[in-house]
Amino acid sequence: MAGEAYFDYEGFRVVVGIGKPMNSVNTLSVNDRIITVTHDNSEGYKYDFEASRQTGNNQICNAVKWDDGSIDVSLLMDTDNEHTQFSSSSITTLVRIAVEADGLSKGLEIKSLNVLNHFIRVYRYATRDTSVKEVDFMTGFKPFIVTGFKQYEQHHLIKDTDIRIRELFDDWEPDAQRFTSLQPRNLADHELPNFDRAKFTSNIAYDLTTGDFPSWRVTIMRAYEMANEQNNYSAAVLESFIALEQSLHNLLNVYRAKDHKLKKYESIHHVITEALPYLFSKEVDDLVKRLLRFKKIRNDVVHNAYKPTDVECSECLSIADEAFNFCDAKI
Repeated sequence: MAGEAYFDYEGFRVVVGIGKPMNSVNTLSVNDRIITVTHDNSEGYKYDFEASRQTGNNQICNAVKWDDGSIDVSLLMDTDNEHTQFSSSSITTLVRIAVEADGLSKGLEIKSLNVLNHFIRVYRYATRDTSVKEVDFMTGFKPFIVTGFKQYEQHHLIKDTDIRIRELFDDWEPDAQRFTSLQPRNLADHELPNFDRAKFTSNIAYDLTTGDFPSWRVTIMRAYEMANEQNNYSAAVLESFIALEQSLHNLLNVYRAKDHKLKKYESIHHVITEALPYLFSKEVDDLVKRLLRFKKIRNDVVHNAYKPTDVECSECLSIADEAFNFCDAKI
């Protein structure tokens, strides 16, 4: 698929251009560094890997030929100073987005990414091609972003809007300071809230060795990603409520196994208002109130197309965590 589309989105005119897929190479150089190297232009600079790219005797190459005639190549080789390099071919698609604005800004980049996501959503629905993911979703792709600009002069302004924004593709200047990637960087210990390495190492070891890692924990992490990476608060509320239901039903199943006479509850409302008070009496009075608050926000999202705020989303996630901790303590 290649071509261009002009459309209005959230009050501004845009054009999205999709290029033909291109073969590219991804390289991972282990225990290597990026260094600056001399450049013919005294005012310029460039970078290179510290280890030389000389091919050594120790290397493995694998090539897979596909039906369309294309070839995927993977190469593993040792370089100088005990470095290892892994290279693999991939397919890259160049996507161009043009929009008129008063100047470059982070907000403009976000608008452009929203435009791209809108285009992808339309594409996914029209083609049923779910392999193409939206940008910056936890299951999505993390593109490299090159931002640039074209300064208008008077003769540009007399042209039709669609002509102007189409010409942005042909005559623009990249901004050297705005070449970035949406791939999130790894965080240091001090950047994580209340991080205790010894404690969490112990918890990880326990979960791995006991095999006791319920599915709701995967679901709640998906909810946190939706909230923190996407700002998709509606989806985060729904996912976290699903995790909550799984955790509460698991708690009831544990107590049934201990010969507690608990009926099968058809709705989560009755689990909250009947099962929890039956098992834990007044100990859960406050938790029940908070869970009902959570359920109300969730129901508004489902039945009234309500869009929760970031504060309401954080409240729901906090309530879910409180319930998870309570269930863990009672099992």
